[in-house]
Amino acid sequence: MELEMKMRKPIKAYGGNGLSTIYEFSDKTGEMKNGGTKAWRNTNPGNLISGEFVQNHGGIGNNRGFGVFPDFATGRGAMYDLLQLPKYHDVTLAEAIYIYAPPKYNDTEAYIRRVVELTGFHRTDRMADLDNWRLVDAMIQHEKYKDGIIKPIKKLSEVYAWRTMRDKKVRPEHAKREGVVFRWDKPDFDHPGEARGCRCWAEAHEYEYVAKATNPFEVQIYIGC
Repeated sequence: MELEMKMRKPIKAYGGNGLSTIYEFSDKTGEMKNGGTKAWRNTNPGNLISGEFVQNHGGIGNNRGFGVFPDFATGRGAMYDLLQLPKYHDVTLAEAIYIYAPPKYNDTEAYIRRVVELTGFHRTDRMADLDNWRLVDAMIQHEKYKDGIIKPIKKLSEVYAWRTMRDKKVRPEHAKREGVVFRWDKPDFDHPGEARGCRCWAEAHEYEYVAKATNPFEVQIYIGC
């Protein structure tokens, strides 16, 4: 799947204009993933929420509250590692999916049915007894990792707009930066998403605006800087 990045690993990623994700490489060039599903745009097959866990498991950025990974393998590995946390260990498959995809934001029962169908596991099986890689791959199918279009960026933008989740959990100093344009090379503070636990993200605003995704009804889920 990651032939799309031409075997190069990006070193930084952030939101683009609308439904896109910008990836930067060490040679000062970049790529923009347009359309597709958010799992594909963010190379985040499990749609993991951005935050400390993603930062500690290879994440290179944040886009609209979701982590961004440098390649599919890293994103898949982070998903596996998440399922090894104690809160997932001594519960059933169904209980684990309720933790992973709570009904406030998801059709959790549909998620469970799909995973059971794909794996042959039972919803009452204990997580500790399951092949978690098999489970991960079934969950990725449910999360939908569908390709869009990749466009090269020859000259990277030197600025970005600071974006926040616009909720009560945003730090006051970050809330004041919502929509403000900053330079990448002259930070007086951490860039969005760099501070521990920060859910803010940088958004490019000098590139092509992308409004259409593969699924026009795709919902961006925002959870819990």
